[in-house]
Amino acid sequence: MKAALFSFMFCISNIEAQPEFLPTPPVDHSLIYVLDQQNKLTPLPFETARTPLRPEQVAKSTTASYIELKGEHAATVLSPTQRIFLFTVDRGGAHPPLLVWLTPHHGARRVTAIAQRGMAGFAISSAEIVRPVPRGLAKNGDEVFMELRPRVSLMPGEYAIIGNDLTRVATFRVMAGAN
Repeated sequence: MKAALFSFMFCISNIEAQPEFLPTPPVDHSLIYVLDQQNKLTPLPFETARTPLRPEQVAKSTTASYIELKGEHAATVLSPTQRIFLFTVDRGGAHPPLLVWLTPHHGARRVTAIAQRGMAGFAISSAEIVRPVPRGLAKNGDEVFMELRPRVSLMPGEYAIIGNDLTRVATFRVMAGAN
């Protein structure tokens, strides 16, 4: 009985100790990728977002508004534990694109955006940012290939990865029980 229990525990520990697959950086550095079931990097589709804010101009006052994507749902469905990979710039003051939770709004999806007085661009409401654990995998000059892994499994809902370019917003949705 003890021998059977010991061998079962040994097998379980070996299963958990298997090394995690780390993909090699893809050729196209402009895309955002997910790792599929066959350990291949697949690019996420981009959508164009819109905002009434004018991110290219310096804001005259601090204003809360929104960034909106058309349609109720993203076309891509991911599992709650899907691994996300992207390239970003590693410079002081720069941050990787943000993984955000989108809320439904009259047939569209939105996230709260804020223009801060005296600054160009926009910020995302911190309550709607999914705090990832970034993990650098390869570096070439200022560019880093990294994995954005949520700290916990993603809840069912709509998500986007938003950087500075609102014409290139990667979107996906997580559904309960999605593989």
